[in-house]
Amino acid sequence: MRRLLLLLLSISAGTQVHAQAFLKMHQPVRTEINTSSARQYLVGHTCKDCKVKLNNESVYVYPTGVFALRRDLQPGQTTMTLHVTDPSGKVTVRTLNYYFNPPPPVQVTSVFRIDYATITPKGDVQLSDGDTLRVKIKGFPGCQATWINNTPLKELPPSRSGGIAGFYEGFYVIKPTDSLRYARLTIFLKDKNGNTTALQTTTHYTCLLNPLLSGRTTDNLTYLNTSPEGDRLGPEKMGYLDENVLLHITGKQDDYYKVKLSRGNYAFIPEAFVDTATLPEPIPLSIVNEAKVWSDAKYDYVSVGLSEKLPYLTTQTVNPGKIIVDVHGAYSDQSAFIPEMGSTAEISQVDWQQVQPDVFRMVISLKHGQPWGYQLYYDSSRLTIRIKRPPAKLELKGLTIGLDAGHGGTNVGALGAVGIYEKQMTLAIVLLVKDALEKEGVRVLTTRTTDKFVANEDRLDYYRQANPDLLLSIHLNSSGNPIDVKGTATYYKWPFCQPLNYCLHQRMMEAGLGDFGNNADFNFILNQPTEFPDALIETLFISNPEDEMHVLDEGFRHQIADKIVLGLKDFLKQAGK
Repeated sequence: MRRLLLLLLSISAGTQVHAQAFLKMHQPVRTEINTSSARQYLVGHTCKDCKVKLNNESVYVYPTGVFALRRDLQPGQTTMTLHVTDPSGKVTVRTLNYYFNPPPPVQVTSVFRIDYATITPKGDVQLSDGDTLRVKIKGFPGCQATWINNTPLKELPPSRSGGIAGFYEGFYVIKPTDSLRYARLTIFLKDKNGNTTALQTTTHYTCLLNPLLSGRTTDNLTYLNTSPEGDRLGPEKMGYLDENVLLHITGKQDDYYKVKLSRGNYAFIPEAFVDTATLPEPIPLSIVNEAKVWSDAKYDYVSVGLSEKLPYLTTQTVNPGKIIVDVHGAYSDQSAFIPEMGSTAEISQVDWQQVQPDVFRMVISLKHGQPWGYQLYYDSSRLTIRIKRPPAKLELKGLTIGLDAGHGGTNVGALGAVGIYEKQMTLAIVLLVKDALEKEGVRVLTTRTTDKFVANEDRLDYYRQANPDLLLSIHLNSSGNPIDVKGTATYYKWPFCQPLNYCLHQRMMEAGLGDFGNNADFNFILNQPTEFPDALIETLFISNPEDEMHVLDEGFRHQIADKIVLGLKDFLKQAGK
């Protein structure tokens, strides 16, 4: 299967039609283009021996037959003509018509009206006492603006609004007496003559009435977000919780509940991950009791008793190796809190802190500078941290390593100009890395070894259950800028994964790829587990013709695989210091 896949890739990338010219545009795909952006990119694919000209200007063609250009448009119509000539002299012509209409500059509102209003949080929102609504409007300047309960808005000086008068902003803090019930908010504007105009929002707002809702997480794949909004990877995740954890719901924004973790600390959670119930009265603060520290043949453990399954957040440090766990809604009288210590192989010390009246912190110091992963879970109402020890020997032989080939099946990933999908190249690289690691004596776990679809949530669950020593997810990057954006990158979320990513990134750059960074706090789903060090390797940019040329070369793919193996060895060597 592997040989067949690589053969097909070689045929797709290397076989060119020399008898006749052809031109396949990757960007843009249309010949009539309306745009509001002056910067435009032209990316196409032709035969490797063809000559390409744009408006009679010669264009460089990569050995793969790909060319890429950047052009800046003037307002109005711009016509660009591509001529492709094959070795026999046959010509293919493609004419592109661009219509560049720059966005009009912001103008002062010249008539008495409100142009628009922006309210945050946005969406259909449920609020509670203490929540803040913020508003910014653009309207006729020099007026008095008000909104909820006649609360005034302040007109911004032009120096704070791009030189344009007529921007107003303000906020409103929800009070217990507010009785918004599926209401549309109205903003009023009054001019110097007493004339009034109004704008009603399309978004509905509701104030929750006591008693507030509570809920419990539905499974151990439930995650907390910093916000209900995010980028293409979704809202930024704060961490995962065990099942049946109690959450206090203080509001809702679209399909996300807003939950109060502790005083001043909030998070958002998808509605589907919470089983809600109405509490007859508030739950009191949970008192921490009976801390334990012990070990078994494979792991070290720390646990504390609580009266409820409370939410927690965690992070780590490297050199010194520490695991920090904050339990929200918990309190300990430290003078009476004497943990029971047992013999441990990796834990050197446990410190207990009450960092705020309703946040209890555990700081677990490790005997090694590199944490190797840990899992948090509840045993009844006892919160337990199971800590992984370093491998007995810090060498590849004997390790279990997960290899995730990004995308697959109907999830094709990015598309290069030659016509190869990201899913094909990630699998080709993973199979090479798998072979190389198995020769080193590694037990390799894979998400897929064929072109099949695997949901990201299933990938996460699989590796959390399998609990490998390390996890690598292989991808190819992509950008709308095929000229300037290129290079190799690694991505991680947790601090204890930084050394692994650094070692891999340094080795990848030895392949001659550009430096796109070793990037922290990334929101990719396989960067989320704390059970093992992990790395997302965005090997190169398939959108860049030079990078694409490299990954289509089987010899270069072997080089990438070799660099990944060397990066793993570097990490193991560094972790042993």
